[in-house]
Amino acid sequence: MTDENTTAAADDQQTSATSPVQGGSADTGKGGNAATAAKPGAQAGKEPVGAAAAASDDAGAAGASDVGELQTFREMLAGGDEKFLKQLERYKSKEAISKAVREAAQVAKNAGKGVSPLTDKSTPEEIKAYREAVGIPDDPAAYPVSFRQDFEASEFDTEALSSFKEHMHGKHADPKTAAAAIDWFQDFAVAQRQELDGNMAKTAKATQAALRTEWGGEYDGNVSAAAQIMTTHLGEEGFENMMGLRLMDGSRLQDKPEFVKMMAQIGSDYYGGNAIITGDVETTSKTVEERINELMQLRASDSKKYFSDEVQGKLTKLYAQRTKLKARK
Repeated sequence: MTDENTTAAADDQQTSATSPVQGGSADTGKGGNAATAAKPGAQAGKEPVGAAAAASDDAGAAGASDVGELQTFREMLAGGDEKFLKQLERYKSKEAISKAVREAAQVAKNAGKGVSPLTDKSTPEEIKAYREAVGIPDDPAAYPVSFRQDFEASEFDTEALSSFKEHMHGKHADPKTAAAAIDWFQDFAVAQRQELDGNMAKTAKATQAALRTEWGGEYDGNVSAAAQIMTTHLGEEGFENMMGLRLMDGSRLQDKPEFVKMMAQIGSDYYGGNAIITGDVETTSKTVEERINELMQLRASDSKKYFSDEVQGKLTKLYAQRTKLKARK
């Protein structure tokens, strides 16, 4: 109730009892008595006489009554608050006070409500006003939402952010709300990435330990055989992409023992043994030939052992390996 415009308008108002007397003007002042304006001597050197004097006295009495009633009204509204009473005394009529109260109530109402939310029935003008009020730009690309500088966004994350901005822009979403959603996404993504990376490292270590225990000295050769066969058929980039495939638990395809053993077996069969992977083809060939000769000698020294399933199985594998080695020279 301190609106200056309302106060200015109220200051110009006069109470019904403060009419001019003999060309003079009434001065109600701040809580003043209008009767002083009608008393004899109010106009320098001029005193009302007769009927004029009586009329002046009546007007002064009425003015004093109205001003007293207004002051009583102010005091009632102030409720003992002297500071508030001083503010009310700026208004020179009940009408002025009433107007100030209405205006203050409207201001408070608008301030509390803020920008009216949009509905299915909002007009284009209302939509435009809302978007301007909350800071939504015309261009979706200029939507004020982005990743933090320390967030390592993947290509997928960047594409997702662009799509998110277009969607939120089309829904007339408050940028502050959209920014809060992106903050949550970044925090969630970082926590999930850390969990998956931790699981990947754990799984890779366990797989390596298990294969070293199972293969012993053949570990390096078997791993190289698996890598070589895949590189031969997929190329370097294809090999890297396949081995780096992340599974749902965060581990990689290369961290699965079953997969590594399968590819190692295929590579060994294809190259005739994993030694060829290290480039020692000549040594491997001699070793294979020597092993064949040793087993063949059993035919004369121990024919029963020579014809056993065990020896015959070894010879079959060695012959196949020798054929592949010869083809690779």
